Amino acid sequence: MPSTKYTKREIVYVDPLHTAKTLVLVYLSFSVPVVLLALFVAFVRDGELPGFTVISALILNALVGFGLLWLACKVYNWVADRFGGIEVAVKETTINDTKTTTAQD
Repeated sequence: MPSTKYTKREIVYVDPLHTAKTLVLVYLSFSVPVVLLALFVAFVRDGELPGFTVISALILNALVGFGLLWLACKVYNWVADRFGGIEVAVKETTINDTKTTTAQD
């Protein structure tokens, strides 16, 4: 790490419902194009694709993603409670530091 002073923090709990809701939207932004591509390949191969298949594939993708992310949060909370959570280094910044950093990115 650079010579900047950092404060060490530990993530000891994540809210499963809120985290799963947020992460499933991120997950869907990457997985929906893959699901649609798979459905397109199925359409080209079979010559038809019922609308129910498309809708059910997208809904199932969202539900399974949400469920697995919720479960992952629960498991993380269990592990963090017994063995410790993820440690991150954070530093205090001012508004000017934040604007300078984002302007460079």
